Amino acid sequence: MRLLCLLVVLCTLCGVAFSNDTISGVNLGGWLLIEEWMFSFGMFDRVDELYDTPQGVVMPPLLPDGFGQNWFGEGDLVYKLVQQFGEDSAIEVIEAHRDEYITDDDLMLMRLAGIEAVRVPLGWWALVDECDAEEAVVITDPAHADKQFVTVPRPYLLEQISRIVDNGLEVLLDIHAFPGGSTEGSYNGIFPADPVFFTSDDLMAQGFDIVTNLCDLYLDLPASTRAGVTGFTLMNEPAQGLGWQSDFMQAWLRSATDIYRQKIANFVSDVPKLYTNLIGNSITNEAMLIWMDDTFTEEELADWAVLDVHSYYAWDWPASGCYDGSCAYECSDSATAEGLDHIHDIVWDTAEYTHTYFVANGTVPMVACTEYSLATLNLSNTACRSKPILDEMYYNQLLGFEEQGLYASFFWTWRMPYGGTHEYAWSLKYYLGLGH
Repeated sequence: MRLLCLLVVLCTLCGVAFSNDTISGVNLGGWLLIEEWMFSFGMFDRVDELYDTPQGVVMPPLLPDGFGQNWFGEGDLVYKLVQQFGEDSAIEVIEAHRDEYITDDDLMLMRLAGIEAVRVPLGWWALVDECDAEEAVVITDPAHADKQFVTVPRPYLLEQISRIVDNGLEVLLDIHAFPGGSTEGSYNGIFPADPVFFTSDDLMAQGFDIVTNLCDLYLDLPASTRAGVTGFTLMNEPAQGLGWQSDFMQAWLRSATDIYRQKIANFVSDVPKLYTNLIGNSITNEAMLIWMDDTFTEEELADWAVLDVHSYYAWDWPASGCYDGSCAYECSDSATAEGLDHIHDIVWDTAEYTHTYFVANGTVPMVACTEYSLATLNLSNTACRSKPILDEMYYNQLLGFEEQGLYASFFWTWRMPYGGTHEYAWSLKYYLGLGH
């Protein structure tokens, strides 16, 4: 029966697989760092959460129908679970989710789909000293007393990394959230509270400890597993939406890079790639290249330093599509060959130039995109969901990454079974027809 299932999967993928020289990856979002919109259960359709509307509804497997309160992000979720049920029950809920969300079958399907690497978003609560314990505990954000988290014990995290590598996938470890909040957005852990990481010397110092702990975790891996950890991101979307904090961000990130250089790059022979993720609403494209050139040597840029810039149509109005006529094209246009050609032209006109500015400059040899999706708008009920349009989004973006010579691309995300209409364009597993 298992062989039959594998044959069915392979046949499903025959018309979908896309092979190119760009490393093909996928994010494991919603697993070890929980984002509320991915658990909105069809009740909300915004990807970027509003400050007055908590969108998190369920937390399977123990709370498949929710618990009577909606929540903003992981810090708000755990705090409300602790208030309602106590710390032990909160830990049980979060750990049950972690244990069932990404299975060995998922990892097998990724391999069959041609995925080479996975990006694992981590919160700071997976990299603090409390994680050295065998059992998870509840910890509180140092700047926001009403935001709490369940630690990821180091033995558990090491086990999960080994499991992924043993299944034949490479791993990129990404620090997605920092104490106090280092970016706007519900993935920062403390939303809707103000992100204050870059306004506090104490928090930034704690951030250096977190980066150090990530490096130590890598060095503690068995050699066979360590060989499968091929990349790191020290901070996801730093100071996103916080342009006035950009100078502090750039200085901190340069110092964090020094930690990576001293702990890993100068210590191992085969240096994992360092994906420096920068975002345009906190630093200009020109300044990104200047920062890379100032921070890395020519040899480092050629060997292990990668500039990583995310690319989303969902917030790019000139290339957006929707049902209500307010976008660059209407979803119904795909009903005719002429209309689909029009959509193709709009999608491709963006896809072929997403990273051209960085690649064409020539000073940074390796450029990547560790987040992209098929979403045509940030409102999933209004965004296009038909297969012809999603195919245009998928194939054109991959072709664009290939033609621009990107080093790697990672889809956001692998699965989103509790995300309602978000699942159509944000779950690679669902798009490929491999279930929820």
